[in-house]
Amino acid sequence: MKLTGFSFFFCCSVQLFNSVMLPASGKPVQSAPPGRVSAAAGTDVILPCGLTSSYSSSGVRAVEWTRVDGPSPVTVHVVRDGEELVREKAAEYHRRTAILEDGSLKLFGVQQRDNGTYRCGLLRGSTVEDVFVSLFVAQVSEVFFSVRRSSANQLQVQCESSGWSPEPLVSLLDSSRNVLAARVESSVRPDFLYSVRALVTTATAATATGTGNGTLICRVEIPGTNLANENKIHITDEFHPPEEGPGCYLVLLVAFLLVFVVTAVMVFVVPLGMIKKLRSSLQRLTVLCYGLIRRETEGQQEDQPLLGEYGDISRVDTTGASEHLARANESLCRGVSGVEASQRLADRDLQEMLKYKETISSVGNKLGVHPALIAAIISRQSQAGTSLRPDGYGKGDHNCFGLMQINKHYHAVKGHPFSVDHVDQGVTYFIQLIKTMERTKPDWTKEQQLKGALACYISGEERVTPLSYDQVDSVTPYGDFANDVVARAQWFSHNGF
Repeated sequence: MKLTGFSFFFCCSVQLFNSVMLPASGKPVQSAPPGRVSAAAGTDVILPCGLTSSYSSSGVRAVEWTRVDGPSPVTVHVVRDGEELVREKAAEYHRRTAILEDGSLKLFGVQQRDNGTYRCGLLRGSTVEDVFVSLFVAQVSEVFFSVRRSSANQLQVQCESSGWSPEPLVSLLDSSRNVLAARVESSVRPDFLYSVRALVTTATAATATGTGNGTLICRVEIPGTNLANENKIHITDEFHPPEEGPGCYLVLLVAFLLVFVVTAVMVFVVPLGMIKKLRSSLQRLTVLCYGLIRRETEGQQEDQPLLGEYGDISRVDTTGASEHLARANESLCRGVSGVEASQRLADRDLQEMLKYKETISSVGNKLGVHPALIAAIISRQSQAGTSLRPDGYGKGDHNCFGLMQINKHYHAVKGHPFSVDHVDQGVTYFIQLIKTMERTKPDWTKEQQLKGALACYISGEERVTPLSYDQVDSVTPYGDFANDVVARAQWFSHNGF
């Protein structure tokens, strides 16, 4: 029987597949290794067929793509005389493929199940030409930074990424892309995806850059492929702990004696505004020395930052909750808005918040962020955990996790939703944002930088840093996130935190 047209192509394909398949293992046997293409899961990929011009102008009558690494060939895409034969293709490739002008196959939304060897068969006259392509699909994830202070009073910069397959390599680079000596860890999650992290101190960075400041780059990559993700962070270590010792007691004594002696004179001679500024300065000095004294009396570690390092929450100006937020909580805030509305919302969450007081205080004292501010963020973000689903993600936003509502698309979430690890991660991220504001807004006061960091926490630094101080809440939900959190923090500071 004489074979013509596509029947000839099909029979040749069968004969070819029979000759290249190992009956026992189902692995393809080729005279030359196939070309290799790597892709990240969820992306589109092109498998080249090797034609240098349009297949329609190359005398090619048919193009057939098949997957040949299984026990039998699977048809992926067939074109004959310019028409796709949809009924020929396997169901798993429906609406996922396209043939380009040069015969290459475009495969949409690849997943790891698409890993394998593919054959491009070209029917030119009565000759079948074959090109084999090996597709490697990997799980690739985002890379994130966190910053904390070590017991030796050095900043520790950690980069991490979770959700890779196969196991990736992680490295930390300086701004010249020199690899830094870092502590690297890798672990496997219950879903068999890999998590990696790399930790470096500013002392190591200083060895490479000559200072404790500069840009660090974290790179995570799949070995042997072009699949990689990077992130960078600019670190600035400007924390200088004050001198300790009995001098603090002497400073306090002199300060209070001075106030006692000159108060009467000041009332009559010095303007009221200057008196307020002096009182504020004395309050800050008192807080600073109290922290040092507490370290001596309570055995607090020397390297732990003081609560005033990032500004005084009581001095941050605030307009409180917006009318829009107040209306959204009408049962509590009927007829009120502003600071009073924020206070009512904080009061609503107080009893639940007290369950986490020990965790909040522990993290706050360790990292130098006022516990009342942490409580306020938790109050606004998750209503002290009452607005979370059983799996720990938000009822309103299924991508945000835990008390502090950390977005899983931007951070590798840690711990359970109410854990110390989770709160530590959220506060550490917040400190990183404060450092960003210090770097980008050096002319702002610490209190203004603190408020700007709150806006960054919910809206991202790229949207906040271009704004002036009075605009920072213009890009946040309800247009009041930073102001509302500040007002709640000031309330929590007088109610248990």
